[in-house]
Amino acid sequence: MTRFLGTGWFCCLLLLPLSAAAEEAATVAVEVGAISGELAPELERNIRAHLAIERLNGEPAPMSSRLQYLHRQASEQIEAALQPFGYYAPHIEAELIRGNEGWVARYRIAPGQPVRLDAVDLQVTGEAEDDPVMKKLEHSETLVPGAVLHHADYENHKSRMRSVAAERGYYEAEFGRQQLRVDPQRRQADIELRLDAGPRYRIGEVRYGESPVDLSLLQRYQPFANGDPVTTNKLLELQRYLIDSEYFSTVEVQPLWDEAVDHVVPIQVGLEPNKRTAYKFGIGYGTDTGARMSSSVRRRWLNRRGHSWNGLLRLSEVKSAVVLQYNIPGKVPYTDQYGARIKQETEDTDTTDSTLTSIGGFWQKQLGPWQQVLSLDWEQERYTLSDEENETTFLIPGGSWTITRADNPLNPSRGYRFSLTLKGASESLLSEANFVQGLASGKHVLSLSERMRLLSRADIGVTAMENFAVMPSSHRFYAGGDSSVRGYGYKELGPENSDGDVVGGRNLLTASAEVDYLVAENWRVAAFFDTGNAINSVNDPLKSGAGLGVRYLSPIGPVRVDLAVPLEDSGFRIHFTLGPDL
Repeated sequence: MTRFLGTGWFCCLLLLPLSAAAEEAATVAVEVGAISGELAPELERNIRAHLAIERLNGEPAPMSSRLQYLHRQASEQIEAALQPFGYYAPHIEAELIRGNEGWVARYRIAPGQPVRLDAVDLQVTGEAEDDPVMKKLEHSETLVPGAVLHHADYENHKSRMRSVAAERGYYEAEFGRQQLRVDPQRRQADIELRLDAGPRYRIGEVRYGESPVDLSLLQRYQPFANGDPVTTNKLLELQRYLIDSEYFSTVEVQPLWDEAVDHVVPIQVGLEPNKRTAYKFGIGYGTDTGARMSSSVRRRWLNRRGHSWNGLLRLSEVKSAVVLQYNIPGKVPYTDQYGARIKQETEDTDTTDSTLTSIGGFWQKQLGPWQQVLSLDWEQERYTLSDEENETTFLIPGGSWTITRADNPLNPSRGYRFSLTLKGASESLLSEANFVQGLASGKHVLSLSERMRLLSRADIGVTAMENFAVMPSSHRFYAGGDSSVRGYGYKELGPENSDGDVVGGRNLLTASAEVDYLVAENWRVAAFFDTGNAINSVNDPLKSGAGLGVRYLSPIGPVRVDLAVPLEDSGFRIHFTLGPDL
């Protein structure tokens, strides 16, 4: 008998490591679903986030006592996970079973009927009662009687009330009452939010740090006046305008709340002057221009009045230019400026060979959403057309008006750009002929789905001129190229002379439609159709091209590679461009 007992104990000791090894090899699987139908994804995500046992999902099982303890907590945790979505009386079926491959913790849930809002009281008091922006906070699209209670909507509206009050200068704003009362039995909830905004603080003295330009110029950058309400947006605008001026490398705008007197707060603007001279160099390639390089220098300020000058040298196989420009800040310097410029441009293509020298001035001003540029340029141009050398002199007044709207400047899902340019000349004003010319250009981006966009553009140009033969090459219309009718070369399309050489036209008509699709992060594929031509009459034929392309969404704008085929002619052409869609 003793021998038998001893043998039994020995066998048990041998089995212990095997049992421990089996326990160690077991894993835990956590299943969450609905008793019937499907559980809403947001509910499942929140349940798993609340479940402590979820941390063991797919992991080796702990001691069974630990697993049982976590399982007993699960129902309470599921209830807590459902309450933010308005479900306060769920039915939960929970089981923990041991299978052949490990433990399975299974939870089936019926959320039940949600709690709905009954009484909703949103109020703003104090000086904010006369502030229309603050009064809008007394209404919410989500916090309305009858709506399902979502705790996130309640918290978001509280945060919005606080943030809008702070943005609009209600520095002492605080909630007098903030309550969310839930009655699970009646499945009803009441909300009460009463924000006492208190007094509204106003802008006092604006103190600027060290600056290379006069205080009077800095004050013209202010998008507010002394005594205006303190708003975060206006302070951020001042910061952005000063940085964009390029006078400063660092700008910090801070209200000095501790120094406020009678609810008037001084503003401190910390400034760090920029390097006075900036140099830039660049190289690139485009199928319209061929290989290119550029070099520029900018003297950010010449004097205390903030005048500046910049020079540009641009070289390419097709177009080259040298430009010197003197700039004077306008009355509203972050949008307006005056300037004078002198430039020389050369262009050598299969259709044109020209050298243009010009001296002139411009006035740039913002008119609401439109940017207006008025100009006056004296131009002398030497050019060759049809193997004939010509030289013309014109004094050309002109104007352009541009508007751009986009949800994202570099990769818009929707937006548009429209520009109108008018210019002309008169024989009575130092010009060799009379002419009037207009060019309207438009681009549009429309989202067709989350991944698909429709991009369209059109250009319409018209010239009124009796003796078009003396019109210089730079003011004639041509078509073809990366931003025109793809499938044709740069300025390859237009009216031809008797020898078949393209000489440019009086009018321009081009249009394009393109669909692109996001196939992977930062990558799109595109299909497009372009049509148009430079023409002298409505009877002149249009040319068309179509093709496929690839776009890489780089940090500086889309890089495009297109393979285009001319539909009326033979061959194909590859187009390579870089830049924003609008």
